[in-house]
Amino acid sequence: MNKRGPAFILFQSLMLAGFGFAAVGGGTGTAVAQTQTPPKAQKQLPGKMPVTPFGPRVRRAPGAPGGAPAGPKPEVLLKEGMWRVICETVPVAKDKTQKACYVSATATDPKRKGLFVSLIVLKVKRKDAKGKPVMGHMMNVRAPVGVYLPTGVALEIDGKAIARVPFIRCNPMFCESLAEARPETLAKLKKGKKARFIVYGAPGQGLPLEFDLKGFTAALKKLDGLKN
Repeated sequence: MNKRGPAFILFQSLMLAGFGFAAVGGGTGTAVAQTQTPPKAQKQLPGKMPVTPFGPRVRRAPGAPGGAPAGPKPEVLLKEGMWRVICETVPVAKDKTQKACYVSATATDPKRKGLFVSLIVLKVKRKDAKGKPVMGHMMNVRAPVGVYLPTGVALEIDGKAIARVPFIRCNPMFCESLAEARPETLAKLKKGKKARFIVYGAPGQGLPLEFDLKGFTAALKKLDGLKN
């Protein structure tokens, strides 16, 4: 059984985006997590998620070609409300691994079978405009395969529109967005009570999922306090 956690695939996305894990280093990147385009009011649909999967999902047997080898089981360092701080071992080069830690939470809707949104916040090292290495955070949002991709993912905090980010890719398990989380976005998450991430089943058909922000501040503090 493959025991790798979310950071295994997220590492590949960060490399494509020009970022590295905090202890690895990385190139330049573009901050898009604090946009000014507010999401419009959306129709919320009852029942199952009104989307069509892209195709059959193929499960690979352990050790099958193209499958990732089983790694150490992810370690949970903190549980605070719905928030977790998790560390796992990921490959960074041939015969070389590194410990990657992140904040994670997942929201589901029991009225819409198969609908979920997972949020991962990870510390990264990047270069500023002058080429100087600085620490920052990346925000990775994951949703089911089959969501409407062009509208991306919208974020609201306590009813106020904060950001919208595009999906960057899908794999057989989920579709994901990846954006730099600016300090002002993280500050609003720490001060807020409720966050809503809105994905779309079709144009104009919003599917919001709510995150209780109680515990987010403690989880982010724990992540930032870990040795790079």
